Amino acid sequence: MCRQKAIEKDDISLLSSMTEKERKKFNSKGIFGVTQLSYTFRPRRRPKQLAGKREKYHHSLKALAIRERKIHIVGSPELKMEGTPVYLDVEGLPDRNFYYLIGLRFRTGRRVIQHSLWAANENDEKRIWKEFLGVLSGIKKPVLIHYGSFETTFLKRMYQKYGELVGGSRLAEAISSAVSEVQLWVKEGKKEIYAFRVEEPA
Repeated sequence: MCRQKAIEKDDISLLSSMTEKERKKFNSKGIFGVTQLSYTFRPRRRPKQLAGKREKYHHSLKALAIRERKIHIVGSPELKMEGTPVYLDVEGLPDRNFYYLIGLRFRTGRRVIQHSLWAANENDEKRIWKEFLGVLSGIKKPVLIHYGSFETTFLKRMYQKYGELVGGSRLAEAISSAVSEVQLWVKEGKKEIYAFRVEEPA
């Protein structure tokens, strides 16, 4: 079956990680589509004796990720890093190359600190960028963590647009080494990650 027809039919052949034998088994149960398969996923608590073993791959959870257009992670990820995790969330208007909100959240001791830096217009953008850098400069070994490519693009554009950083400085290093949380989980290599990308049919 060609890719276009598989997409039109929502065929489970879109799940390239599924073997022919597994596909036939699902078909014998009356399951032919990705959406249909997604409704069969049931999260279960793992027995303690299996806690150290790798979780088996769930085609139904992959199907659920595609249906909901979300990323699902099996298990409880533990992020290991040197420095202070600073969670970054940005909102903007890409078509106008304008960012109007920079959100930061981090912990100092037992306190959780949150900053929401707003720009009223394009002329205000540089001000919140400087405020953002000011907040980072007061954090010990900041490690920027974000959730997608939007923040990566933001950091690159702001750095190119306004500079304000000395090459090799702590701030420049923090911004250039910013990573997405999913990348950290992948690096750990201990958890199954189910993204919503539609794959090439086998």
